[in-house]
Amino acid sequence: MAQDCLEGIDVSHYQGTVDWTSVAGANIRFAILKASEGTSFQDPTFHTNWAGAKAAGLACGAYHYFLPTESFMQQADNLVGALQAVQFDPATDLPPAIDCEEMQGCSPATYAYALSALVELVQMFIGVKPMIYASPAFWNALGNPGFGDHPLWIAEYTSAAAPSVPKPWSDYAIWQYTNSGSVPGVNGPVDRNRMAPPKAAAAAPVASPLHWF
Repeated sequence: MAQDCLEGIDVSHYQGTVDWTSVAGANIRFAILKASEGTSFQDPTFHTNWAGAKAAGLACGAYHYFLPTESFMQQADNLVGALQAVQFDPATDLPPAIDCEEMQGCSPATYAYALSALVELVQMFIGVKPMIYASPAFWNALGNPGFGDHPLWIAEYTSAAAPSVPKPWSDYAIWQYTNSGSVPGVNGPVDRNRMAPPKAAAAAPVASPLHWF
């Protein structure tokens, strides 16, 4: 299956300066870039990474690190503002992702409520359903709070041919399969991702990074 899947990376300011021409030359086809976190933090490399990845011909997406105890309205403003600043286009860019990995001591019910409110606001502003990023263990601990109509970006580091997919999903859109990848143009380890092949033609080569959405 791997040979039929587009390869991608995700980066933040932790990777420093990225040589996107070298990244594209290594057959990396898409990049998901940290845009924001909580109510006010915006990644200082987001604009540069977005421009560089676009110029190198990569499909781009953005992610927001979700903090469930902070205002979901302000978090939506933070992410949407970052997307607007880079002229996000839902017709050509990957849907933004909500990075779900920190409880901050809140209950699963509180977490699910805040996440639902955030994704609804983001969708209202940008006109596309955000992806949900989570590991199987984290999502299962929430007790299957729904969101099955949103694309899943699953984080599971395994040598298996495919990741475990938590309920309510039956499939994933993107699989982050390692956090210790090596890619020309990136200093040090980097998260590597693989996009699922088209459902209707799983054996055919993938043509577009937007096929899943």
